[in-house]
Amino acid sequence: MFRRIIKYCLKHFGLFEKLAYVTDRRIKPQIETIKIAAAIVCIHIANLGSLNSFSQSKASKSKLPSVSTIARVADTIELEGIRAAGSSIYRKARKSRIISPYFGTWTGIVDAHEITTSKYCKCSHCKRRKLKTKDKSIKYQYYHSFTAFILAGDKYSFVLDIEPIAPGESEVTSSYRLIKRVCASYPRAFKVLIGDALYLNEKIFKLLESHHKKAIAVLKEERRQLFEEANKLSLLTKFKIYEDSKTTYRIWDHTIGGCWDGYGKDVRVIVSEETTRQRVLAKDGSRWEQQSVITNWMWVTNIMDSSLGDLKNTVRICHCRWQIENKCFNETAGTWKADHIYRHSKNAIIAFLLLLFICVNIFNIFCARNIKDKKIKTKVYLVAQIKAEFYSLKRPLALVPIPI
Repeated sequence: MFRRIIKYCLKHFGLFEKLAYVTDRRIKPQIETIKIAAAIVCIHIANLGSLNSFSQSKASKSKLPSVSTIARVADTIELEGIRAAGSSIYRKARKSRIISPYFGTWTGIVDAHEITTSKYCKCSHCKRRKLKTKDKSIKYQYYHSFTAFILAGDKYSFVLDIEPIAPGESEVTSSYRLIKRVCASYPRAFKVLIGDALYLNEKIFKLLESHHKKAIAVLKEERRQLFEEANKLSLLTKFKIYEDSKTTYRIWDHTIGGCWDGYGKDVRVIVSEETTRQRVLAKDGSRWEQQSVITNWMWVTNIMDSSLGDLKNTVRICHCRWQIENKCFNETAGTWKADHIYRHSKNAIIAFLLLLFICVNIFNIFCARNIKDKKIKTKVYLVAQIKAEFYSLKRPLALVPIPI
């Protein structure tokens, strides 16, 4: 399977031809940057999870770069070249209709993720927080975090770009830079951007409006005026009710003005009360019971028309914000070991993550469209097959035609 997915990368996306334009800041390099990038791609596709695992494989005894060289070059590798390679893969996938809109709307999702928490390992770009122990002493924890931008999809999500969060910087500041760069590099990639309550920010909304995009953000009690006004209107107006699977939805749709001074325009608030029926075991353990769980959601958007469709489709799109947690952060951290630090430096962390997300995007497309073996039913099993074949190869880089 390792040979097959490498050939898929070459035939359909020309991955290594795009990575040939990646450079680094070494003055007189003895090993070309493309060989370093190709080695990192092989490590990610084989899901080795660390440079130490790579050094113990048969591949490390071939003509592949050593792990010390890979780590050292990752400190100075140019990130814009890697982002350009990811952009070309997106354009190929979009042109070939490999990726499709989520329920009729090209939807982007943005959120932050935290990696490499440690009490001892740190660098000059680590963020720091205080921790109180049981004996009331104060210790510090060091970590890195980044914001990610993905496209929502029915079967899989597609990661477009990431941006690090610097020490002393907020998530919104980092995401502002990320959204600005994505709007410039992927002008037609999305029409609507969804974020959590932090992105109910006038700067984010105005930035998206300047690029002719729309925004949806979760509404919580922090925005007291909007929150209270939406609750009052929900008591005075009728709701629309419908059922989807085991969940009953009661939806209110309000247009509110004058409650968000920083934005200065009317906004639309969607209120959803969702009752889900679950089958749970009784407390005495003697029988099963039906239990109803009620959850309440509120979203604020500047989409004043019906471009998202009816309320049922609008609520479905609002809920797709969880894809960035489930299909991006949780899946890459659990399956692809994205939280592991290959090299503890600012540039190397982002370089390894960008190459990892490129590999994950291609893997998801490969898994959804190119698997014909009925025995392979899960991604975890396919990853294990790829990893096993990589360990059996003595010269995996020989499969990669290095374009120099």
